[in-house]
Amino acid sequence: MSEAEGLDVHGDSHVLRRTLAFKEKLRKGGTVIGAWLSLNDPVAAEIMGSVGFDYLIIDTEHGAWDLQPLQTSIMALNGTSTVPIVRVPWNDHVRIKQLLDLGVEGILAPMVRTVEECRALVDACRYPPVGRRGFGPRRASNYYRDIKAYEARANEAIFVMPQIEDIATIDILDDFLAVPGIDAVAIGPNDMSGTAGLFRDAQHPKIRAAIGTIAARASARGIPVCLGVNTPPEQQRDWVKKGVRMLLVTSDLELLAGGAKARLNANLEALRG
Repeated sequence: MSEAEGLDVHGDSHVLRRTLAFKEKLRKGGTVIGAWLSLNDPVAAEIMGSVGFDYLIIDTEHGAWDLQPLQTSIMALNGTSTVPIVRVPWNDHVRIKQLLDLGVEGILAPMVRTVEECRALVDACRYPPVGRRGFGPRRASNYYRDIKAYEARANEAIFVMPQIEDIATIDILDDFLAVPGIDAVAIGPNDMSGTAGLFRDAQHPKIRAAIGTIAARASARGIPVCLGVNTPPEQQRDWVKKGVRMLLVTSDLELLAGGAKARLNANLEALRG
């Protein structure tokens, strides 16, 4: 019986169970659907978490997130099967340690460029002897009440995803993807275009070729790929065939801004007759 099927340590089979199940689904070749969370209000997290997404990426790289609202937003996902993955501001082992101890179950690190940086990310997410994460999982272990279960599962369960955003990483891609302990790779088309001298031209043939190369080589190793941007429904089947099995489909900001504009336009149209 695998961890995802319910390893029982002192009866605490719920600890990290949803993340283990999430990883098991990907290991078996499944596809997961997620969304972005940018609003640092637990109400937004609760609304998005109750929809049924497999995962949410909480974007602390570009959003106004401090630790307290982040913790309460993670709490708002209690009782759901939605896995909270946080995009950290930088590949910083101190911040990663803090977030994991708060109960974050996955880390997306931006602009991971080299094999050494990729290894550092994995190390920051794993306890010794396989990593160098400091020990103190207060909320993550249910305030130490489930400490044995958390300690037993954390290294296997925590989801680790480096984001490839520098075109130069393509040159060392095979070594990068061979780093033990990465569960998926994300791509950052916009920043990648900037490093190639093609800022914001993510559709340029050079960037599209780089994305295709990452997807193909990662898929050949059984590593799921996330594009790092939302994809429309009509494109998703094609992307999945290429190895992009972590789909992003919307964000709280998109739903709020787009939905408000659409409702206003619909009512203005109705008034015009």
